[in-house]
Amino acid sequence: MSTAAGKTFLIGLDLGTSAIKGVLMDQCGTVLAETEKKTTFTHFRSDWCEIVPETHYRDVCEVIRKLAVAAPAPVTALAMAAASGNTLLADSTGQPLTNIISWLDRREEQAKTTVLKQFSSANVRQITGWPCVDIFPLAHLAWLRENHPKLYKNAGQYCMNTDWLLFRLTGDWLMDYSTATTFHLQNQIGQCWHQPFLKTLDIPAEKLSRLTGSGKPAGNLTLQAARDTGLSVNTQVITGCFDHPAAARAMGVLEPGQLLLSCGTSWVGFFPETERQKIIDLELLCDPFLSNRGGPWGAIFSIPYVGRTIEAYIDNYIAPGESDKYRIFNELAANAKPGADGLKIDLREPPHHIESERRNISRAVMEGAAELLNGEIIHLKKSGINFSKAVMTGGPSHSSLWPQIVAEITGLELVIGSRHAGAKGAALLAGIGAGIYRDEYDAYKIAGDNYER
Repeated sequence: MSTAAGKTFLIGLDLGTSAIKGVLMDQCGTVLAETEKKTTFTHFRSDWCEIVPETHYRDVCEVIRKLAVAAPAPVTALAMAAASGNTLLADSTGQPLTNIISWLDRREEQAKTTVLKQFSSANVRQITGWPCVDIFPLAHLAWLRENHPKLYKNAGQYCMNTDWLLFRLTGDWLMDYSTATTFHLQNQIGQCWHQPFLKTLDIPAEKLSRLTGSGKPAGNLTLQAARDTGLSVNTQVITGCFDHPAAARAMGVLEPGQLLLSCGTSWVGFFPETERQKIIDLELLCDPFLSNRGGPWGAIFSIPYVGRTIEAYIDNYIAPGESDKYRIFNELAANAKPGADGLKIDLREPPHHIESERRNISRAVMEGAAELLNGEIIHLKKSGINFSKAVMTGGPSHSSLWPQIVAEITGLELVIGSRHAGAKGAALLAGIGAGIYRDEYDAYKIAGDNYER
């Protein structure tokens, strides 16, 4: 292991929707450096949202390189968590044949590809853990098959940005069970590719990545990847997971009764649940989480795109053109009375002009997000799922007021998680794969963000 004064160093990345975030930490959990780079999107049409693969790889390498420079000694291992659901095709050498189609892409909503009609949402949810939706890889693949049949048929690899990045870093094609859940092609219980879905989409199983667990060695960096990242060929690359389960690992949300609130592009609740079928029956998203090690599954509910609606209110109606818009937003909300003088804003609707003071709009936006969360929590309580404590992460968690509003409206005992919880969770997986920690419980005990210490 690479050490300085007896310490080992790990890098964790969180490939988020809006930014690539990274942390460098030692094996005790001390974060020595953190950085991020905004995700670069390309829009060829108004309803398309893509990422140029080589730009994506360079951006990831730039984040790693900045962290590597800050390391007192060579980095032992790295792992990546990711906001999954981003699709691309590559040839047999790994050369991209398409851009990365983001989960934000909306082309399939209009196209209504014929083959997609053969999939039942309920069946897809039961098999994969996630429902059949028209903005994730199942829809991307169906669209590519119908609109670019020759390119699709001749592809050497059907993949997502995550396993393509692992290939670029190590030369091997791997996908962890958590990330594969968002690919919509995995039999989640059998931990294998679901042959009926592959047959429908004309995908040979040998052209998909090998499935494995999170926190497993993927290989050392290739010589070229070492040059690109500033790391050593001795640095191990470890398989990661979906971003919310990664944040849960860092925050110690490992047992039923605990709740993680991740507030970003979407506001997401993640909680451990013993019974997979209960998650499916409640029509929640299901992550393998710790199930393959005898632990709980992960249940996910989402308030999609609410972060973008909040941003639009701030940019257009609360602090337009202001460089310190979040400070203004928070100060205005703090100067408003609870209830915002009766103003209610439904953040599920498009942002629009409101005849009210900016302070009331600010307060109503904060309360509107908290009300949407509370609606989900009330629904879960009716099904017998209760939470003793919640950890809040993401930008809104660092407001001096917003967490207080969330706690008051939901009735939750709320604590604040670290700024880059997803990246730190990935670093813990890197440590597990490198043999520094026995498992997630050991990793959290030694290096997690233990707010009760």
